[in-house]
Amino acid sequence: MNRVKFITAFAVLFLAVVSCSMLKNLAGGDKLYFCEKYTTKEVGEGSKFTTGKLTVMLKLAKPIGVSSVDINITDEASGKAVNTVPFTVESSWDYIHFDDVTFDEPGKYKVSCLKKDGTVIATGVVEITK
Repeated sequence: MNRVKFITAFAVLFLAVVSCSMLKNLAGGDKLYFCEKYTTKEVGEGSKFTTGKLTVMLKLAKPIGVSSVDINITDEASGKAVNTVPFTVESSWDYIHFDDVTFDEPGKYKVSCLKKDGTVIATGVVEITK
């Protein structure tokens, strides 16, 4: 009977360790999100804004590894690219703000940070209202 309890306890402990490890990987992934502006921290972080300029934020699990990227804006309803804005970055950066990204028309947009070869680094969705 003690053997069954030991095996059960070991299995529960193993599953707990594996689950915690998986949660850590999910939480520590790359993230693209939005705010009104960035000074020394995000100001007005959110997912819904009025037309105009916003700051696109990128938080990475490891350094970006390239010196230039594109912020690609795609209309979510039509799937058509609306704008692509190039930015220069430092390859060692893992926390980046892209200032003054313009959204002139209301709608829901998929915004992606892309390497120059087209590899998607991270994606987020923003809703723009009047």
